[in-house]
Amino acid sequence: MKTEQRTFDKPTQVTNVTRYSPAERNGFITGDLVFSFGAHSPTEILENPEMAASLKRGDWLLMMRGDVAFRLAISEGLEGCTLEATTAAENVTMPSSGQWANYWGGVQSTGAMVLVPDHISWGWALLPPLLYARFHNWQMLAAISLVWSIAFVEGPITFVLSYAIAVAVALVGGSGMLIDASKKEGYAARGTYGLASYKSAAALELATAQKLRAINQRRPHKTQTQTEAEAN
Repeated sequence: MKTEQRTFDKPTQVTNVTRYSPAERNGFITGDLVFSFGAHSPTEILENPEMAASLKRGDWLLMMRGDVAFRLAISEGLEGCTLEATTAAENVTMPSSGQWANYWGGVQSTGAMVLVPDHISWGWALLPPLLYARFHNWQMLAAISLVWSIAFVEGPITFVLSYAIAVAVALVGGSGMLIDASKKEGYAARGTYGLASYKSAAALELATAQKLRAINQRRPHKTQTQTEAEAN
């Protein structure tokens, strides 16, 4: 993947995200930088907040979290997100081709994040254990490890057959299977992302987890009853 360095003179920064708000469900996190809001610049949104209402579902925001540039689709909206002007962002690494792959984003209450691509490549499908480990599908990883261990003992033909079935399951189930498994693991949907590579996805997962864990540590402890009341 070819990249280039870009400077954004007038980005906005997310200074606060209300819990359980549309902005939180959309994937915003305090500290994110926003370089564009669909066809609108950050300056336009700050000077005319009503323009945010004109953003259509599926419009993309160009953003940066930590050192990772990414796109975030408008789905839930900006409500619950506080934005402020900030200093220029220099030498931001961007894909020069302008091509982005779409990912489903999920976050656990602990702050852990997983990003699942819309399409599973042959390279991942041919290595099912690595596929399930990479996308945090621990139940499938345990199941396939057990099946392959038994098949290996039974003989080479049985092992090859079990391997072929595992690859077929990965290809047919695709990202939908991985997303369903992530939800069962406690990952709540938190936006649709555009990323340039698997490497960028892994870096964004790490940056997100670090930020969310820091935010959770600063929040005052609340009882389960108080948390449920806020959610409602």
